Amino acid sequence: MMALLTVTKLSKQFGGLDAVADVDMHVDAGELVALIGPNGAGKTTLFNLLTGVTPATSGKVTLTTASGKVALLGKRPSDIAKLGLARTFQNIRLFSKLSVRDNLQAAMTHRYHENFFAEILRLPAYYKKEALVGGWTDALLREFDLTAVADLDAGNLPYGTQRRVEIARAAATAPRIIFLDEPAAGMNPEETAGLRALIEKLRTDFQLTVVLIEHDMSLVMNLAERIYVLDHGKMIAEGTPAQIQKDPAVIAAYLGGGVHA
Repeated sequence: MMALLTVTKLSKQFGGLDAVADVDMHVDAGELVALIGPNGAGKTTLFNLLTGVTPATSGKVTLTTASGKVALLGKRPSDIAKLGLARTFQNIRLFSKLSVRDNLQAAMTHRYHENFFAEILRLPAYYKKEALVGGWTDALLREFDLTAVADLDAGNLPYGTQRRVEIARAAATAPRIIFLDEPAAGMNPEETAGLRALIEKLRTDFQLTVVLIEHDMSLVMNLAERIYVLDHGKMIAEGTPAQIQKDPAVIAAYLGGGVHA
């Protein structure tokens, strides 16, 4: 199978320190891949490099598309999003003063063409676009069980619901790959169980490729097909959950106490 996303010798230095060092990895279409490692290992920095939030020092990242391979490094985050990469953040970054519905619609702007005169004069094209966006939005609200809170300000929702809104907003961009940065952080067991079902829905119903950073090892081991382990910016292991749990380098990275974070 040809990799959907390929990362080759990717590095990022901050003030001469290696935050990410010569990382190689690949993600195949339809996979659920987890990225784990101790705090400060460079996991979020790696996500930032892949999604254009932070420029790389060196390396190569390519996305396989219908028309061939596309180099991602040097592109703006908005252009990378248009190519089909979406993400959530460690710290929730919703538009807190906007409704849930408006948060989702804000993520859809690249999915339709907006005509200035049609908008100003309320021409038929405007109403056609509004109906299209409204249909997409209503479908997402149903799929993510958010219909009841659609018109509430996102910042006033419970923490677990805000996480769900953030994932729904990422899905609203119609991505091919979705990067989830510690989505279970701060969740109680009931919310985590709901998150697991939601991530499975992203793969089955939305047919998305998922790359997951997570410290909840129970969630990781039950969801991921393959796991990459990052430590001090370097990739120290890659394999199935069973292989990773037995890997001496992984055990050593986690202070010799078994795989946990």
